Amino acid sequence: MAKKTRKVDSKEVGLEIGFSLFRYFLNTEYLHYGYFCEGLAAEPQNLAPAQTRYAEFLKSNIPAGVQKILDVGCGTGRFAFELTNAGYEVDCVSPGAILTNHARKLLGERCHIYNCKFEDVATDKKYDLILFSESFQYIDTNRAFTKALKLLNPGGHIMICDFFKTDPDNKCKLGGGHDFQHYVEAVKKYPVTLIHEQDISKETAGTIDLANKFTMEVLLPTYKLVFLLLEDRFPWMTKFIKWKYQKKLEKIERKNLSGERTGVNFMRYKKYMFYLYKVVE
Repeated sequence: MAKKTRKVDSKEVGLEIGFSLFRYFLNTEYLHYGYFCEGLAAEPQNLAPAQTRYAEFLKSNIPAGVQKILDVGCGTGRFAFELTNAGYEVDCVSPGAILTNHARKLLGERCHIYNCKFEDVATDKKYDLILFSESFQYIDTNRAFTKALKLLNPGGHIMICDFFKTDPDNKCKLGGGHDFQHYVEAVKKYPVTLIHEQDISKETAGTIDLANKFTMEVLLPTYKLVFLLLEDRFPWMTKFIKWKYQKKLEKIERKNLSGERTGVNFMRYKKYMFYLYKVVE
């Protein structure tokens, strides 16, 4: 029997939920991590300014002479919008449907959006810089570099800002990220020169602490109350659900509701890195 194709991407749904929460409660349309540098505590009211600082950090590292940028995984389109305001010519890659709709509403005619995976982008256009802001983790490293080199002008740049995993035993309850050592070795095969490298794990870890606080103070109590209500109103159905989905529920609780998704563990098992490469001419 053929495997059923899923029409809805769970990762995109998660990002859409995050976008709705961020926009409503925190007045921000960015989906990336915050940059909590000195003087900015990891508090809910500081997420929006921290995300703005993250965007400013990226912009400050765009090399002189760059004009045309391809934003891979543009999310809601907010950063691409800011780049166009700064005078850059920007196109975007957005593989999903939900976030692409948000980006198109925001960007209008400012940017062309390739509604496909980065590997499937079909164009004769060339760019001065290809940006992977928290989108690199979703693309195979070799495919990402091979495709980027085809789309770049001579002497063009690749900018990567994303986290990598550093725990070979997969003990971390925070998912995502390429294996860091494998990435470092893989990049050596390509004709690029490393211009700038920066570890910003400490500055971004506050985002994880905020998410964990929300989980423990909002999601976990809600989760418990829902089951308490179900047990009171529908005891037999609740027993069946707990029996039928025991392993899945235990996995959810162990992975998402244990309180171990903290900034400290993020820095222990992950490495959030900024890289800027230049293509060797």
